[in-house]
Amino acid sequence: MGKTEEHQASNGLVENGKVSVLVIENEEDIRCLLADILASDGHKVLSASNGADALEIFNRERFDLVLTDLEMPVMSGWEVANAIKEQAPEVIIAIITGWGTQLDQSEIEKNGVDIVVNKPFRVNQILKLVQEALEMKDRIRQGTLRTSPP
Repeated sequence: MGKTEEHQASNGLVENGKVSVLVIENEEDIRCLLADILASDGHKVLSASNGADALEIFNRERFDLVLTDLEMPVMSGWEVANAIKEQAPEVIIAIITGWGTQLDQSEIEKNGVDIVVNKPFRVNQILKLVQEALEMKDRIRQGTLRTSPP
């Protein structure tokens, strides 16, 4: 099994405007970088090195946002996104990939992916992604955004 890590802001609390994030990335350096960026901004972060471990974590915890790599061993990001959306359609799923411009929009929608982030990414892109996820969750609560195809 892969490695699971928890990163949290020093006060250990998720406050208003902060989210609980699951980061799934098989490359340790990228996984740690994403977790550090998010935790430094006050978000609660758990991370996993593969999709199977991530789904185990997801079944134990509540998350607002899932950031997953597309190409991973054990399960692809598509498989992870599908499994999570089946259980919790309100969770925002972001795929992080180097293939962003080559992804088919119908494939993105079919797999329940809400946001695509291209590698290499910048710190401000990740922080903006969290804000975008919060806005999407608000629209879901208000009923103005669908979380899965009809």
